[in-house]
Amino acid sequence: MKSWLMVLAVAALTTINVVVAKQDSTPNTRVVSQGDQRTVGDQSNKPSDVLTSKRIRTELMNDTALSMKAKNIKIITVNNGVTLKGNVESADERERVLKHAYLTAPKHKIYNQISVVR
Repeated sequence: MKSWLMVLAVAALTTINVVVAKQDSTPNTRVVSQGDQRTVGDQSNKPSDVLTSKRIRTELMNDTALSMKAKNIKIITVNNGVTLKGNVESADERERVLKHAYLTAPKHKIYNQISVVR
């Protein structure tokens, strides 16, 4: 039994290949990298902030081209800023997520903390 678990553990560790891509510098001035790291606990309870997060999540869930990993990124809305945090499978997915946030919350600043992991 122990040898079987050891084989599974070694196989899992050798197959994990994580590549984190650099965040591209987009010409959109509303999409920026955020210096401080927001957490889910920082989410505002203001009804407008909760509604903004809900709308972005709905857009992500309705996009059939996104993987489940991309649909499950963290969305943290505080005042006029939306932080998107998590991992996606490709740079294209990252751009799609940012586009959804940009179009859904046009008056908010979008903080990009999305990493590409393969």
